[in-house]
Parts: sequence; C-alpha cells; structure tokens
Amino acid sequence: MMNIIRPVFSEENSPSAVKVAYIYNIAKFTRWPATTWKDANAPFILCSYGEDIVSKELIILENKKIDEHSIKVVNVKKDQDFQYCHALYISTDDSRLYRYLLSQIDQQKVLTITDESPFFDSGGLVNLVRKNKRLRFQISNQQLSDTKLILSSKLLKLSILVD
Repeated sequence: MMNIIRPVFSEENSPSAVKVAYIYNIAKFTRWPATTWKDANAPFILCSYGEDIVSKELIILENKKIDEHSIKVVNVKKDQDFQYCHALYISTDDSRLYRYLLSQIDQQKVLTITDESPFFDSGGLVNLVRKNKRLRFQISNQQLSDTKLILSSKLLKLSILVD
C-alpha cells in the first residue's frame, strides 16, 4: 500500500496526511454492492464526523475517484446527512457517541474508519493504528462478515485482522 500512497504522500508528511492517504486507499480497494449508486455518475460520498485535523484534511480528496465515482467530502452535522455516506471517518473521543453514530448508518454498506480504538471495539470496521512507529490498519473480521462490502485480498494481506 505504501507504494500506492508514496506518489502523493510519504512518511515524511504529517501524520494526518498519511492517515488521509490510508483512508483514500482503503476506500479504493473496497467494493460496494452494485445497487449502491443510483447511476454511474453518482458521487462517492466520503463523510467525516468530528473536528480533528484528519477530518479537515480529507478535503484534499475532493474530486479524486473511487472507481468511476468522484469523491465528495461531507462533514456530517445533521442526522439525515448520514444516509448518503459510502465511507465514514469518525474522529471523536466521546465514547458515548459510538453506538449512536453506528445506528445512523447502514453498516452493511458503509465503510467505517477511525483511529479511536474504543470506536473500533464498539463496531467499527477499520482502525488506523501506530505499530513500531508506522501507521497500520486493523480490520474487524466480525464486522466485515456482517457487511456487503468486499475488501480486496491485497488490502486484507496488509491489514492486521482482528477477531
């Protein structure tokens, strides 16, 4: 994955820029059910919840592509905004919100990504973690088996599989 990330981002970039690159590449190597988009030109909605630097830097992904779908970045403010998300990055240290946030999305079709272990433990799909001074990502086998998402075998080989 680092070879894929390196042209735009490198380890010398800020930690938040590297996380944005991981979020993009994880989404790029995920397949959604064919019924996800109403038409071939529909945008890929990358939602974020929270106010950390990663949430703010996700805007650099605006108009990049996931398959043939241009990315539209949305910082979710209202409950009804959750219904449009294809991927959701959650940045909050308020563990009381985790179950609520998960209840607002269709967990079978939304790729959830965080860098907060308690959220991951509460039902998130992907968790960005630091291991040996490098950014890695965990994938919950249990959560993945409950979704209609397909993660590429290359992505799974690079991940730390949990449960």
